[in-house]
Amino acid sequence: MGWLNRASLVLLISLGLLVIATSASAHPHVWIDLRIKPVMNEQGQLLGLEQAWRFDPFYSLVLIEELERGGPKAELETRYDQLVIEIVNTLKGVNFFTQGQSNGLKVSWLAVTEHTLLRVGQRLEFRFLLSLAKPLALDQQPFSYQIYDPTYYIEMLHSVTGGLDKSALMVGCSIKLTAPSPSSDLIEKALALDKNEVAADPQLGSYFAEQTTLSCLQ
Repeated sequence: MGWLNRASLVLLISLGLLVIATSASAHPHVWIDLRIKPVMNEQGQLLGLEQAWRFDPFYSLVLIEELERGGPKAELETRYDQLVIEIVNTLKGVNFFTQGQSNGLKVSWLAVTEHTLLRVGQRLEFRFLLSLAKPLALDQQPFSYQIYDPTYYIEMLHSVTGGLDKSALMVGCSIKLTAPSPSSDLIEKALALDKNEVAADPQLGSYFAEQTTLSCLQ
């Protein structure tokens, strides 16, 4: 098995993305710090979300070691580029774990064409632009999103420092992050699941997901 196949296998298993074909385990086993920047145009329409996912130190170490063992040091950047393409091809089937809503309806996303995978200190970070299929006028309807792995194999939360970048918001626009409040029963169920156990609820992760709302209503 080549380095890319091994790294991809580690990635798919660790990210819990095999939920597409099989039931996955939960509770979680991987942690991702999110940094999100809403992107708007001059007309005050939301165009999409710039996202940066910083993987936890242990998971980062596993992938970094696989990348460094994969061949000559001079080709390391190429291996990063190859792996990020694998990540994008896998995540596009689940909308990059991003659920967006406006006026009570789910929004649609365009294909991701801007993306990179890089090392930040001892951690790996996946950056990409997730663009809306149709710009949203936030002065007419607010927009909300949640980013989560449905199986809760991964915990995905906005970084405590710089998790929400408001620099591109128009004057008069606001953004609010609401922390999850799962019941004690749900917490117990998640913690009780072994790594190889199947979660009875296929949307377990949604109960542990933050909700962010953007609005430009006057």
